[in-house]
Amino acid sequence: MPDAVKWEPTACPVCRCADAGEFLRAPGDDGKEYRLAKCRACELVFLDPRPTEDTVGLLYTEDYPQYRGSKLKNGPLRRLRAKLFGHRERSLADRIPVVPGGALLDYGCGAGHFVAQMRDRGWNAFGMDFSPHAVQSAKESYGVRAVCGTLPHPDVPPNSLDALTLRMVLEHVHDPAALLRHALVALKPGGALCVAVPNLAAWGFGAFGKAWFPLRLPWHLSHFTPDTLARTVRASGFEVETVATKGHTNWTGYSVRRARELNPKWWTPFARVRLVRSALSKWTERRGAGDELCLLARKPLRAALEVPMRRAA
Repeated sequence: MPDAVKWEPTACPVCRCADAGEFLRAPGDDGKEYRLAKCRACELVFLDPRPTEDTVGLLYTEDYPQYRGSKLKNGPLRRLRAKLFGHRERSLADRIPVVPGGALLDYGCGAGHFVAQMRDRGWNAFGMDFSPHAVQSAKESYGVRAVCGTLPHPDVPPNSLDALTLRMVLEHVHDPAALLRHALVALKPGGALCVAVPNLAAWGFGAFGKAWFPLRLPWHLSHFTPDTLARTVRASGFEVETVATKGHTNWTGYSVRRARELNPKWWTPFARVRLVRSALSKWTERRGAGDELCLLARKPLRAALEVPMRRAA
């Protein structure tokens, strides 16, 4: 971990309550131990202390996995298969009806693979990321439009987006509620918001504990459950439509690998078999306890936001 990263104690990132108790101590990918606290008011779990906002970018080096693009992921064979057989639903973002030419922003776009997928489905899709390296990678790897920065942004006027996706983003930011409020402003009335974060209520966390791969310390600053995510999104002005979970065979594999060192159990050797991990992922998804938490919401229509004045009789 870069030595120049500075650390700060913090209150709850969502409700600002300073009353929190220790939730867990777990090792990060760098081998150092990190502390997670749980807010006694809203029950959000968060990293405390955490990297300061002006130095957290030092954790996201050019070799950060999400910044590495690959043309193979969106190659001509995959595009042909999609045209012939359609798109298999992989996330709640796939449930958003395509608005041909409609504006879709993938915030925290990384190397741009998802932006390219949405563009090929008919969206006027573009990405945004705070990393200049990620933005450049998106342009070079997939030829998509991408801008560097955060919301609010001059390239994203108020009421200009038909859809906005926050895929594995909210857990990284210092002020999740503020980002959601800016997203609300950027969307058109009725516009769709899709959020995906790791699910702290997942079966995987209960089974693996501190070895659970999606903890990803110290990059993940906030850790959501279905309840804490839905409350945060609603408090930011959205109408929540769907909350679901998704299993990840690879994530289970990474957790098994970490558990062999940190928290071994009698059954972990069996979970090394991909068929077993795949079955576990599907089982947890059916139970609503998958590792990934997905939420679909809408910006209320203007009619719902404005109450007409009536004359007294």
